[in-house]
Amino acid sequence: MAEKTRLRDVAEAAGVSLSTASLVLSDQGRIAPDTRTRVLEAALKLGYRQKRKKEEERRATGRMDIAILLDIDPEWSIVLTLIRPIIQEFERTVGIAGFNTILIPISRSDSDGQIAEKVRASGAIGVATIHFTSPDLILLLEAAGIPVVIVMNSSHQDRFYTVCVDDFQGAYEGASFLLRSGHHEIGFLECERKGLPILPVDRFFGFKKAMEEFTVPFDEAMHGRLPATEEESATDWIEGYLRAGKGMTALFALDDELAIRVITVASRIGIRVPQDLSIIAPGDMLDYSLCYVPPITTMRIDTTYMGRISAQMMLNRITHNPLELHVLKVKQLLVKRGSVGTPRS
Repeated sequence: MAEKTRLRDVAEAAGVSLSTASLVLSDQGRIAPDTRTRVLEAALKLGYRQKRKKEEERRATGRMDIAILLDIDPEWSIVLTLIRPIIQEFERTVGIAGFNTILIPISRSDSDGQIAEKVRASGAIGVATIHFTSPDLILLLEAAGIPVVIVMNSSHQDRFYTVCVDDFQGAYEGASFLLRSGHHEIGFLECERKGLPILPVDRFFGFKKAMEEFTVPFDEAMHGRLPATEEESATDWIEGYLRAGKGMTALFALDDELAIRVITVASRIGIRVPQDLSIIAPGDMLDYSLCYVPPITTMRIDTTYMGRISAQMMLNRITHNPLELHVLKVKQLLVKRGSVGTPRS
């Protein structure tokens, strides 16, 4: 059982001294990165949990807080519309069970130790992290007896409790919709999303799977990768990509934030959507209730449901402390908004 695991057991499993294991698990001292990871991995595998005095005090006062790590870096402002329902439903669900939700602002420039200290100072008994993941941080929190649930990031689903989107299936169904609409010359456009390296991979393979099943060859020249650059340069790059793809009748964009950039450039150079170019993208990162947001056909992510099952997974971890790893994937649903038409003959 996890409560019977001693610090000495962790040290022996990691092949380090007792003092080194203690320093790692208390996030102190200068420890080599590989040694640090080895100790944290051993602690997680053995189910070691440090005693938390503050947690016992909070239980006595009746205040039980669960934290959500919220990335406040400017480049992540694009996801606020998307994740707002996650936070709302998470708070509602844990609230019914008698827990409070607190938001902890973080930046990707923060070290693991700084974020861990913010969590410890808050007294949170559990942490949900949306998009942001750092394996060493999660191992550090888990060793401190603070269960973590990763939301909307599948990069470490083989190691940690995760609620994510089925990006492969969503891309497969989105591409299939384009193919059933009569499109054969389809491009795939991606861009970098920091901290989400698996995202473009899963979506591209889902896209390719649909092309293969429909026996439609994919021209690699239509596989665009928008470089990380200034906005003006990015606009020029997109224009070049669109002009080069003369036979392209449809485009699968990595997400709808990228799709709206394509639509803006396409309009400027006389390419009409969907008459000349159909566009589909997973989402919805954009607020389609706003009059100035163009209607884009998307594979919508049910973020309200994600918030609910993330909260349920967290509550299960806090109350039952299951040892088996759980990963839940949420299906995407097609929402037609008029950006996909039939190709011109």
